[in-house]
Amino acid sequence: MKASLLVDAPILDKKQIWVKKVHKPFFDHDYHFHQTEEICWIQSGHGNMVVGDHLGHFEKDDVLIFGKGLPHILRCDKSFEQRNSKKKTTAYSIYFTEEHIQSITDDPSMIKNLQQLLRKNERGYRLTGKEKEKALVLFQQVINNNGFGQLGFLLQLLELLLHCQKHSVLASGNYQLLPSDTDMKRFSEVYDYLLKNFQQPISLDQVASICSMTTNSFCRFFKVKTQKTFVQFLTEIRIGHACKLLQDENLPIKNIVYDCGFNNPVLFHRSFLRITGTTPKKFRDGLMDL
Repeated sequence: MKASLLVDAPILDKKQIWVKKVHKPFFDHDYHFHQTEEICWIQSGHGNMVVGDHLGHFEKDDVLIFGKGLPHILRCDKSFEQRNSKKKTTAYSIYFTEEHIQSITDDPSMIKNLQQLLRKNERGYRLTGKEKEKALVLFQQVINNNGFGQLGFLLQLLELLLHCQKHSVLASGNYQLLPSDTDMKRFSEVYDYLLKNFQQPISLDQVASICSMTTNSFCRFFKVKTQKTFVQFLTEIRIGHACKLLQDENLPIKNIVYDCGFNNPVLFHRSFLRITGTTPKKFRDGLMDL
């Protein structure tokens, strides 16, 4: 798949809302963006995601908002890709354009609210708390209706998104939107390689060769695109995997060190503390108290 502007045919019609369902063993889109606003509901599945320069995780019932032109990629946990896995991923996305909403109203206050919402969407965000639960109810009404009913529920959902306070912004304010096709293809290939190999030693030479770049050029490219050094990014992937493994209280922390790709326990503990703000033991204890 070409890692560039992802435009499914129905989206090109600016006179309609488009609802898309993805149901497959695992998400396999490349790093991409849309010419529309996107509201995404992860009905089932979990894994890693990159949204602009944000590296994080997604899980079941997440509601994610991606603004127009904001690159993103979702990759499921490795367990979904195992040959005999019975796990499935399901996600619904609602796509709409500024032009579509403006075409149904000339109310200045409504247009002003829409513009505020689109600015809020630019960096992407994840809903949390009770507002997420309310959004899920409206989301399901949108996908289960059509015509004026669907439009009415979408407007209610947009109103909720405009005023919601319980959310976490994804891409940083420094992130530059609309990267080139070549850059997106390179990043997508590197990200896939890291997710498949982070438990093994990885050198700069290896990843630079994937992009057909020198190590110096690759380091500059990666820092511009992610606002992080390659080592920082790889370390965050490894620590994110450690957080998942720590949910199993029977798995010794000394084993987790090596299962995540670290070969130095001191470096693992130091990196874990820097990224999560706590130690592996306290992190696990906190999980057990939930």
